[in-house]
Amino acid sequence: MTTTKIRSFQPNGYQETIKKGLSAIHSFNSGMSLGKDDDIEQLDRLKEEIRAADAIVIGAGAGLSTSAGFTYSGDRFKKWFSDFEEKYGFQDMYSGGFYPYKTKEEFWVYWSRYIYINRYLDAPKDTYTKLYNLVKDKDYFVITTNVDHCFQKAGFDKKRLFYTQGAFL
Repeated sequence: MTTTKIRSFQPNGYQETIKKGLSAIHSFNSGMSLGKDDDIEQLDRLKEEIRAADAIVIGAGAGLSTSAGFTYSGDRFKKWFSDFEEKYGFQDMYSGGFYPYKTKEEFWVYWSRYIYINRYLDAPKDTYTKLYNLVKDKDYFVITTNVDHCFQKAGFDKKRLFYTQGAFL
């Protein structure tokens, strides 16, 4: 087995976590099961596999935050960005992030509000807390593209998190 050497760019606490994650990835080729049972059977099997696992790697993207209630259009968008919709015509937060605002003030009004509701407000549902409760007593590692800090807010150890796209502070 070859070992991947990671260069240290700055002492930020992620280096050790990344090494542990890469080490765990090499053991993925055994002990995994797949199936096509109904949802209840799949959930029961998942709970049993989590219980029996020595270590768990969680990969999470936007779908997990969406399932926790962080939607970027519809009622949630209208509640927080109806003024932007009226003035600029876009109908979702994602589009607003790429809008060519005429002034830096407009740009930062949009982004400060976006960051406030998607980083500092709690998720509407307890999805992350439920996931944490399933793995909190395990050796776990999380790789995520999410920047909303929902993992940390739910209790996940920040030394066991790797934000591949960064994170809002």
